Amino acid sequence: MLNAVNAERVKAGLSSLCTNNKLQAAAKRHSDDMAKNNYMGHDGADGSSMSKRVTDAGYDWTAVAENVAAGQEDVKSIMESWMNSPGHRANILSADYTMLGTSYAYRESSTYKHYWTQDFGAGDTEACDSGSLQTVQYPTPTPAATTTAPVVTKPATKAPTPTPAATTSVAAKRTGCKAKK
Repeated sequence: MLNAVNAERVKAGLSSLCTNNKLQAAAKRHSDDMAKNNYMGHDGADGSSMSKRVTDAGYDWTAVAENVAAGQEDVKSIMESWMNSPGHRANILSADYTMLGTSYAYRESSTYKHYWTQDFGAGDTEACDSGSLQTVQYPTPTPAATTTAPVVTKPATKAPTPTPAATTSVAAKRTGCKAKK
């Protein structure tokens, strides 16, 4: 997934992202939650927001964004879906982010079966973990529903309070999720 994201960024003249294990943990928490609870969205079944999950994972962020999707069976399909969606594409191609954590979860008995999360981040005190990231097994090739989450601004305090700024049609299962301090 990192290679696919970076290929799109390079085509757009942007620098490549590196992996970060904290963002990876936040993404895994959310993909696993969506698969376990048979839903797709940016809020966790426990009510957690994207910025809360990233903060809970220990990531000290200045900017974060998230793409989620469900139903696509492989990296090629999910990347095609995200790159054809303005909100997702904006997250992938944003110069605001330097790091990425991704996750995929599979649950045969659920509606979508395949659940994907990308957590993008930037943080003055955060470092790349590219080489030490756990290997994530992604399946190979089919499309379905996708979404990006609402824009949030992180307050000066350590406990972020998300403020939704923009969402798109729920019927299309698409929203935009970003946060900045």
